[in-house]
Amino acid sequence: MSIEIEKGVPMPARTRLPDLPFGDMDIGDSFLAPVETGNQKLVQALRQRVTRFQKHHPPKKFSVVQDGEAMRVFRVI
Repeated sequence: MSIEIEKGVPMPARTRLPDLPFGDMDIGDSFLAPVETGNQKLVQALRQRVTRFQKHHPPKKFSVVQDGEAMRVFRVI
């Protein structure tokens, strides 16, 4: 089997989440995340970012819910 080298193929644009204001939130605060519900890759990235922040900043807890065509993040604890 031979692998062919291709030239001139553009690299796809990476989709990244901007900095999110987890540290500035009080209990009961929320924000609309710049993530469309149809983009499962970004929804998963958002959920992972929330999980990582919670792990490093106990006892803060957040909830991620669908809000129409977007995702909303609530600080619950």
